[in-house]
Amino acid sequence: MIKRHYSGAQRRALNIIWNAAGRYDFETPFMAFYPNGKPDFYFNMIIGLVDKWLDLPKISDFFYSYSRGSKTDEYDALLWLGLENCVYEKELPSRPILSQLRRRRAEDFFRVQQSLSRQQMMLQSMLVYNEQQARWALVTGRKMPLLSAREKKMEEALRFPGSLDTEQVIERMQAFLLEFFHFRTGEKETNVRQLRKGSLADKVLRKVLHHETRQLDVLLVRTGTGHGDREGSVRLLHNQHELHNSADAAEDLAYIRACFGPCMYNEADMRVLENDLCKEDDAYCRLWITKAGEMPSAASSGGAQQHRTLSQQARVNSSDNRSAKDVAKDIARQREKNIEYYRRNGMLIAGSVRRLSAQMDTIFASYAQPLPVKARAGRLNSEKAYRLAVMDDPYVFERPGDEVEHDLSVDILLDASASRLNSQEEIASQAYVIAKSLEKCHVPVQVSAFRSLRGYTVLQLLKQYKDARCEGIFGYYAAGWNRDGLALKTAAAQMYQNSAVTSSGKKILLILTDASPNDSTRMPAKEGSFFEREYEGEEAVRNTAEAVKSLRSEGIRTAAIYLGPNTNLENLHLIYGKEYVRIQKIEQLANGVSELLQMILREIRN
Repeated sequence: MIKRHYSGAQRRALNIIWNAAGRYDFETPFMAFYPNGKPDFYFNMIIGLVDKWLDLPKISDFFYSYSRGSKTDEYDALLWLGLENCVYEKELPSRPILSQLRRRRAEDFFRVQQSLSRQQMMLQSMLVYNEQQARWALVTGRKMPLLSAREKKMEEALRFPGSLDTEQVIERMQAFLLEFFHFRTGEKETNVRQLRKGSLADKVLRKVLHHETRQLDVLLVRTGTGHGDREGSVRLLHNQHELHNSADAAEDLAYIRACFGPCMYNEADMRVLENDLCKEDDAYCRLWITKAGEMPSAASSGGAQQHRTLSQQARVNSSDNRSAKDVAKDIARQREKNIEYYRRNGMLIAGSVRRLSAQMDTIFASYAQPLPVKARAGRLNSEKAYRLAVMDDPYVFERPGDEVEHDLSVDILLDASASRLNSQEEIASQAYVIAKSLEKCHVPVQVSAFRSLRGYTVLQLLKQYKDARCEGIFGYYAAGWNRDGLALKTAAAQMYQNSAVTSSGKKILLILTDASPNDSTRMPAKEGSFFEREYEGEEAVRNTAEAVKSLRSEGIRTAAIYLGPNTNLENLHLIYGKEYVRIQKIEQLANGVSELLQMILREIRN
């Protein structure tokens, strides 16, 4: 199961929600924040009360039913006003303090509005603003704002009474959308992105339609119920000037699974992860996480369920089926080539492992913690103290042993895009040397490879923390594009899935890269612009640099091992700063990686 990694503000919001719900064992579909990022105490409490009084999964499914629409945020904000009134009336008799909290929230609304600039006011959805203003004016006893006849009817319709149960609430929300927006949940809204690029309709709409980003007073952020599901928005570039539209989404999914095997996680878990990571510049992207060598025939029961509905509907077409079979053969052939390269250069690789592990031992010495051993004297192990009296066992104490445990974990991320086709054997061996050296030093290490294809960033686990052997790394295979920013964030999310590395230990992420991010799936238009952006050049470098900055702010030290030409050195510096090393031959690996680790650990200590 995916374990979400929350920021500090998200954790505060989640605790408020859990407190109000009276339970602490569920992932919330929404969190509420002010525009400045501060958690909204009252609305997070309302979200928790919805779980307490109503069937939250059913409510969540309803919100998901229109999540691909262009007015999703507007619908969310309005319908949560209705839910707020409903659960407020339900909870008030048992929690009288709620009326004071509600009034304080209403006063906050007007105080925030007074501080907004003219430009910020213009960016708000006026319909949502007017409905919020009417609701909070009613709460505080202020004069009601001037509303149109339609807005007055909406304001009355959004006073969901506390007598409603879950089914009745959903009926009210459906009726509200139908009456005021002529929208039935489940219907597909017309979207400019679905038009073929270059068509007459596409050109006309892009010139005529006004694109505007709206902000809301309360940012009700969708979190973990599949609202990051973007199969209807995936855009792909197979051949020059060819757009892969949403009609191909099911086929794309079947192709990815046929090529790389089943996903490690089920559909619900992947929705959580995509919702967290596939946003902003990566909003049109999807994720697929798999174990190398695990093809469909070897699918686990959990992985086989991934995107079950789409998989049942989709069949890989004849040309794609042949292509998927060719990919499987290529992967097997490349594995043999990687192993053969390792055998031919066995002495050189073994020597590199010895040198690097020896240097690592010296570097890690000051960060090592001796593993405890049983002893007749020393520090009492309280869990085994009973053995002294019951079993007459004097070995209930512990003392520092000779073996050491390093308080850190390392993830190695390999760029497996087509730009690495001519270096696959060398990259596999270099990754093997680093991973094997870390294993010899008793440092948990995980190795992954990534590439992007048909809108999916595919992350393959070649070696997990629990694997004692490193030979799985020879399953490295290069193909497709590389969306470095999203791959880095996904690898970081994987670091938090293992309990061995979720403690306060130091986390290091090393990426073997050519510092040339490039993907066929575009980025959404910037605010105030019509035009989507290609994921290449300066934009791609900026996106990757922002991902690195985000990871470092979370305590994950991210550094690069550069295996590319001189032309990309500037990109390397822009993305990773000074935390990189350039390797041109495997003989340079031991010294280069040890110097890089020494730099990272020195900065952690300082």
